[in-house]
Formats: sequence, structure tokens, C-alpha cells
Amino acid sequence: MPSIPTRSLKTISLISVTAAATSLLIQACGGSAQAGSAPAPDPIQGTWSSAVTIKDCTSGAVLKQFGGTSLFHYGGTLSADNTMPVPSRGAAFGVWQAGSGGQYTADIWFYRFNADGTVAGTQKVERTLTLSADGNALNGPLTLQVLDSTGTVVQRGCGTEVSTRVTF
Repeated sequence: MPSIPTRSLKTISLISVTAAATSLLIQACGGSAQAGSAPAPDPIQGTWSSAVTIKDCTSGAVLKQFGGTSLFHYGGTLSADNTMPVPSRGAAFGVWQAGSGGQYTADIWFYRFNADGTVAGTQKVERTLTLSADGNALNGPLTLQVLDSTGTVVQRGCGTEVSTRVTF
């Protein structure tokens, strides 16, 4: 059996001691996944299915109704989609913020497209939501702004949203 040169044994020992010391230092500085705990999730986090009604702000007449889905992410961002035809609009992204007493604001933004596929502009939706006591329902008013491709507001709207938590 061949013998290992003394120099190689010293190198292996030095590498092993260095690796052990580095691991201990990482552990001491909180580098372990178990070292800290994540904050509790906000009750709004998760997936919600919505019934949305858009109305004429002056007369209150119903202009359209559709379904929607919102995913409230940890940290205050959100993604949303709805049952309106995809060729007319892009994906919706936004932010949410907790208020007091189960109140939230949730704002989204998305591109709108013309029938020929060119960009028509954007749309902004501002939602004020109230979370139910059991944490499984959200509802509230919304306002919207339709902007042309130069950023000029060309239409305003009002509406309501009633949502239920999606469970898997």
C-alpha cells in the first residue's frame, strides 16, 4: 500500500480545520436556517377569487362584471388576473399595504392593447379592502383610471369587489 506524503497530510488537516472553523463562525453569526424565525404571515397573504362589478361613477349603472384572482405575496407585492380576454390586456402587478382594523389598500397596474396588438395604454386600479373577522373574505370599493399611450387619463371608473380565499 502506498504511503501518503507528510506534506499532503498537513494540507488535508489544514483544509479540514479551516472548514470546521468557518462552519462554527457561520453558526455563531446566525448563518443557520434555524437561527432565526420568519415573521408571521399577514392574514391577506395568499390567493383570492373575486367577483368584480364595474359601474358608472355618476349613475351607478353596472357596466360590466367579471371574475378575478389576486395573489398577495409576502412583503407587499401582488399579482392579479381576471376573466377578461387576454388579447386586450396584459398581466397585472401591484402592491398592497395593511392599514388598521383589517383594512388594506391594493393597487395594480397593467398594459391595455388595441385589437391589432399595439399598446393602447395602461390601466391603474386602486382597491380599498376590508378583511373579514375569520380571514376568509375581502370586499370593498375600487376606482380605476384608463390611460392612453401618452399617460393621459381618458376614462375613470368605479366598482366593487367581493373576494373569498382560495384554499388548496
